[in-house]
Amino acid sequence: MNPIKQKPWDGLSVEASTNLSPRELAYKLNLDFEVSRVPSGRPKSYANQETFQFLKSFTEHGEIPFKTIGTLDNGRIIWALAPLKNEFTLVQVDQVKGYLLLASRNITRDNIEVYFMAIRSACNSSIQVNSKARTVFKNICRRPFTNQFPFVSLESHKFDKDMIKKTKEAISFGQEAISAFAQSAELLINKTVNNETAERYMINVFQPEKSIKSAEKNDSKTALAIEAFKTSPGQELKSANMTAWGLLNAVIYTIDHCLGKNKESRLRLAWFGPNAKIKQRALELALKM
Repeated sequence: MNPIKQKPWDGLSVEASTNLSPRELAYKLNLDFEVSRVPSGRPKSYANQETFQFLKSFTEHGEIPFKTIGTLDNGRIIWALAPLKNEFTLVQVDQVKGYLLLASRNITRDNIEVYFMAIRSACNSSIQVNSKARTVFKNICRRPFTNQFPFVSLESHKFDKDMIKKTKEAISFGQEAISAFAQSAELLINKTVNNETAERYMINVFQPEKSIKSAEKNDSKTALAIEAFKTSPGQELKSANMTAWGLLNAVIYTIDHCLGKNKESRLRLAWFGPNAKIKQRALELALKM
């Protein structure tokens, strides 16, 4: 089976370069609008531009410039995806790449969330990888209000030496986490399973509150994952065929490509919602097998 070409974020993002200015980045995502409903008259576009300034600075100082930016939930969520210098290959062909995901999910744009992701090329599916890095940074590029027009400080807030140090430290922790995940993946490809084990695993992942006897095999999520274990892209590879690695990736594929009302809700739930926790439960259960 050929690797799936469509990424979960296709249609919800654009390719971008850190060479672009914050205003140009906001324009690419149609976030350069101005909404003035507060007494200060502060344009909303300032907050978005300042967020892109932080994303640019963080990835540039971390020496991993982002390649993709996108939005979710009508512009409430802004995110950027930057490839790390970490990747590994299982049994010669099953490639997994490390990424940094930065996101701003509050309208005030005061905080930036930090995630590290492992993305499998065969099925273009992702899982968050736990690290020692800080999970939230204050958006130091946000400028304070003033009492005079234009009601916001014109001083540009840049990364100082301390912030640059924290940035590099976070990236380093993320890279270590990807390396640790590679070791876990190696363990999983050596755990062989059968169909009965696969069904029990999927029930435990998607219906953890139920016993095996009371659980329903025809539960929609469980059924989709069981089918994905047999037919989803990459399952024919030696690393995944009837292995715990295959079980984990069947879950990830189901969440990233099959669940949700539409593509946008699917990605939001997979990256920032409860489905991200389901992926983690799937990883924990696979490692315990």
